[in-house]
Amino acid sequence: MKHNRLPCRRVAFLIFACMTALLPAIAQSQPADTLAKAPVKHWCFGITGGIGRNYHNVDMVYMTDMRFDNYSPGSVVGLRLAYAPVSWLSINTGAVLIQKNYKMDHVFEYYNLRYGLTTSATNNYINVPLELRFSLGRKVKIHGFGGVFGGYWLSGHRTGTTYSFSNERYYDVDEDWEFNDKRDNRLETGLTWGAGLSGVIIGRIEIGADIRWYYSTSDIQKPYMVNLNPRYNTTVAVQASLSYWL
Repeated sequence: MKHNRLPCRRVAFLIFACMTALLPAIAQSQPADTLAKAPVKHWCFGITGGIGRNYHNVDMVYMTDMRFDNYSPGSVVGLRLAYAPVSWLSINTGAVLIQKNYKMDHVFEYYNLRYGLTTSATNNYINVPLELRFSLGRKVKIHGFGGVFGGYWLSGHRTGTTYSFSNERYYDVDEDWEFNDKRDNRLETGLTWGAGLSGVIIGRIEIGADIRWYYSTSDIQKPYMVNLNPRYNTTVAVQASLSYWL
């Protein structure tokens, strides 16, 4: 069975790299009066894409035999919608399809024998942010933003090696995650913030590059058992955007 990976990771990263490299050249080549025109009382829509690194935070307490690490980087693709009441402030929202991956290492002893298990999880989420963005500059603008987001855990896939105590043997796993309504918390809430650069290239077309944090404040598990260790995702993403101001 194939992984539930977003197919556009390399494309999104290439778009981000190209846009970031082009921003200084675009600012130099365009007339100052064109680039200085900031959209006021206009709507904006666009697309965004990039790559992210997830940090799976777990309060281990007594679970000294387990460790959660970063897995492979994940893809980030989405849609952007913004409204700018003044030239230096905009209200931003949209929908982002983002991967939040992690790896789990579990080393334990059973009948005086030591076992080591490793599984990697690929998780696809949709996040909907609502944030304020403040901008500074004329030709190329520097901006900072912050807000909140809500999300939903769409799907998951795990690969690796585990151990069957009934058969007393190791076996490989490569399977989709089967959600359990009593165990898995598929709804997500959190904070988001970041900073970046943007610039108008032609008419009302704008390109930008951001680095942002998605800091989840909700446990990915429901309280289905006592002494449960909370587990949270924090994802750092580098994104490029292409927008059009109406």
